[in-house]
Amino acid sequence: MITAFRPRLSYGRILKCVLVLFLFSGCAHLVKVSYPSGASIHPRFDQLFTTWEGQRVKVIWTPTLREEALKYLLRYDQVLLADAIRQKGLRHEYKIAGKGTPLVVHSKNPESSLKEKHYPTTGITLGVTAVREKSPGQVPLLKLYDSFDPVVVQAAGGPKAIAANYTATLAVFDSYARKVAGSAFASFLRPDNPRFATGIYLIHPYDPNKIPILFIHGLLSTPISWQNLTNDLCSDPEILEHYQPWFFLYPTGESVLDSAAQLRDDLQTTRRLFDPTGTAVPSRHMVVVAHSMGGLLAHTLVSDSNDGLWNVFANKPLADLSLQPAERSSILRYFFFRHQPGIDRVIFLAVPHRGSYLAAGVVGSIGSRLMRHSKGPAVTLKELAHDYPGILGPYFIRINARGGPSSLFSLAPNPLLDGLAGLPIRVPFHSIIGHLGTKDVS
Repeated sequence: MITAFRPRLSYGRILKCVLVLFLFSGCAHLVKVSYPSGASIHPRFDQLFTTWEGQRVKVIWTPTLREEALKYLLRYDQVLLADAIRQKGLRHEYKIAGKGTPLVVHSKNPESSLKEKHYPTTGITLGVTAVREKSPGQVPLLKLYDSFDPVVVQAAGGPKAIAANYTATLAVFDSYARKVAGSAFASFLRPDNPRFATGIYLIHPYDPNKIPILFIHGLLSTPISWQNLTNDLCSDPEILEHYQPWFFLYPTGESVLDSAAQLRDDLQTTRRLFDPTGTAVPSRHMVVVAHSMGGLLAHTLVSDSNDGLWNVFANKPLADLSLQPAERSSILRYFFFRHQPGIDRVIFLAVPHRGSYLAAGVVGSIGSRLMRHSKGPAVTLKELAHDYPGILGPYFIRINARGGPSSLFSLAPNPLLDGLAGLPIRVPFHSIIGHLGTKDVS
């Protein structure tokens, strides 16, 4: 059953948090964790009875542990006492004082199902709280709670508060994600690398009752860049109660239109996979937070292209061209799109909507020479130029001569970005902009 909620409850709070935290976020650092040997424990949560602190107890899975989370809890690879964990990399520590023992549970991701492919390959990390309760004349109960569930969040500060340690959970997760952080530069130089797993990822088990905040990283980055912001959002009970973080990972060497098409495809696929009926909260509501190049991708989620981008790119209507099915399909995928339903709001962070002159300068020129251009868009562009001489404008003729589009070429000021910037955004949005005061930001 899907619980009732107020979809506009925390938009102002989200914007305020994102603004403040972004201004102080800086660069992402790899998170390191340490803990004493006694912090690693081995309870049998998969059995009716287990030993807890030297006492036999009966294991109770509370309803807060949904099936998606429970399967990872039962086959865990590591259980740690959360309050014994020390971490470096996340600036703030967020806990809830209360009854019970906060745990961090890590489980390998077998990637044996389509849903599991939307969780990090480095594994699933759960925040669980174990609460022992006496039962007169019977074996004590050990009740297990999902620390991120609204039941735990709502009880915070009250007489029945349940302990939780959110930062320890995220720190352990981030400590396993070093390979993801290290992939940023490699995916920029070699965007076609088949080993790079582009897609939308959930770091917590899917919750049908929470609104996703979809984070889209920028150039030369990965979702790890959001680690401090994600941790700090956990400090707000209202956000923690109603929202869940999702992340889009993509190779930032790809052109903007290529990555944007992948984002739209993956969002539709992810929603259908977890909610085939389209009735759950994540299928009907979403907030998008996008940084830098990621904001250009996000713009295509909330706008309608019509013929606008194609007319900037080519001087003939698409209907007048005799194209192979695969070629036509690629063009339709890149240049023609409609806004995605169920997106309520977008927050743009330092997004170069009309391009960055840094990408057009010496830095961009050097970077483009180091990159291996993505084959798909390059082949499409080359075939169009060959089959229909004169169809491309001067800018795209130059791009074709240089080997095809890349992220740096598409980030430099160009007619296509002007066309994208001109597409009306169909949802409420906010822009956080660094301004030196020398030019009009409009």
